[in-house]
Amino acid sequence: MVSRLELVLKELNENGNFRASLFATSSGLVLASQKEEDIDERVVAAMGSLLSDSAYKAAEELKLSDIQSMRIKYMEDYIIMRNIILSNKKNQFLLAVLTKLPENDEVERY
Repeated sequence: MVSRLELVLKELNENGNFRASLFATSSGLVLASQKEEDIDERVVAAMGSLLSDSAYKAAEELKLSDIQSMRIKYMEDYIIMRNIILSNKKNQFLLAVLTKLPENDEVERY
């Protein structure tokens, strides 16, 4: 059965021309994903969780505000991640998308 969240991720992929999108807990547990067959969403979620945790610890040490998003630029791909922190500040989630690099620098605005 396809969840409502998976339908939202499918629409996100179609509208954004993403290869994959996922919604995961801050510990990297994938709650929903939509992806191409050759992509392991668990790897993307685990990496996102690790990076988010590292960024959170750095923010604490440097007395920075909460991290909102992260981008990793590869030669041909982008991973864009967004932290979603609920109002109780105890529950955090990660929304991540994987996309090919655009032909122009338009994505740099985001």
